Amino acid sequence: MGRRNGSSMATPAGVDRTPVSGSAAGGRDAATVSRKLALVFALLCGVGVAFSIELTRVHVFVHTDPDYHSLCAISKGINCETVALSPYAVFAGLPVAVWGILGYLVMGLLALSGLRRRRPRPTWPWGLLLLLTCFSALTSVVLAYISVTQIVSVCVFCIGSYAVNAVLLLVAVIAWRQARVRTLALVLSDAKALIEHRLLAVNLSVAGVALLVGLEMLVPHYWKAPGWNDLPRLPSGIDDNGHHWIGALKPTLTIVEFSDYECPHCRRAHKDARLLAAKHPNRIRLIHRHLPLDMACHPGLVRPFHEHACRFAEAAECAGLQGRFWEMNDALFSTQDKVKAKNLDPMDLAVRLGLNCSEFEQCMKAHTTAARLASDVQETMARRFNGTPTFLVGEAVFLGRIPDAELARLLGE
Repeated sequence: MGRRNGSSMATPAGVDRTPVSGSAAGGRDAATVSRKLALVFALLCGVGVAFSIELTRVHVFVHTDPDYHSLCAISKGINCETVALSPYAVFAGLPVAVWGILGYLVMGLLALSGLRRRRPRPTWPWGLLLLLTCFSALTSVVLAYISVTQIVSVCVFCIGSYAVNAVLLLVAVIAWRQARVRTLALVLSDAKALIEHRLLAVNLSVAGVALLVGLEMLVPHYWKAPGWNDLPRLPSGIDDNGHHWIGALKPTLTIVEFSDYECPHCRRAHKDARLLAAKHPNRIRLIHRHLPLDMACHPGLVRPFHEHACRFAEAAECAGLQGRFWEMNDALFSTQDKVKAKNLDPMDLAVRLGLNCSEFEQCMKAHTTAARLASDVQETMARRFNGTPTFLVGEAVFLGRIPDAELARLLGE
């Protein structure tokens, strides 16, 4: 038999050998690796969505259900509830966890688009994903720093999402390296792909804006800082005797209030006094002083009554050292009918109000403001005040409330 030209071996019957170039085979291998990485990336985004949903659930319940207790509330330093109560848990009108859900969904959908055989570009969508994962990783670093230095507590589920973000960045970097394309070229390639698909880009932009506007309009701001948000804002400060005041800068009538944060009558009377000051913002000044009916700081009591009032008064004064007395004052009064005193931790309120928690905790532990509190108590004992609230106008004493007729006379009405 004759030998075919250029061949040292005959092709076996039934076998069709098609020549394949090394570059084409390498291209198919690279595409396969890219699809596998995209699948892994999408699955990781699913894990991130799960973490964010749980964080959203914690955020909702910790602000709306006083009896809620999260599984990740392990200790004072490891507590998802503490982090969720912080004002840092909300950004641009939405909980940070909701932004996390949206971010993971966007990245996950982009990754899934990379699984299609006919893609806009060979490296799609790794340019966009590299940018997004760098941003999410940087966000994780910032949030972790705030958690450790400002909130002084960390969240297990948050740490889980930080880990997901780190792995997502790693996957994006691996995809970028195997693409063997410079970072700028990779990003520009995806940008060109979006430009070429204008309709898709426009639809996605419109859908994104509509979603954000809808969320802003439909999601109630249940996380608003505690306090009586319906009270008008008034000037406030500290007088020459170190007492906190609110109302008129140059008052014609000064009302001194001796109050107890556990007293329900004080709560109602204080709100009435605040509204009165708001009604006469240029005439009335309200000064708050403490009369806690608590044996812990009131030596004149013979039996236990309000067992947490001294601690709450110190919390207000410690907040005052950071210039936030009235916010803590309002928070203590407004939560009185929602949370039992024994379950109310002033540190939780400090977190929600965005105070420097480390300084606040140190102030509470060291009883830094105890002397100021003792001064108020000693004066009430000298004046024989034995009920709350008690109001002092000049030398006139009013127990419970100032009668309307007397107020009208004092105001010259």
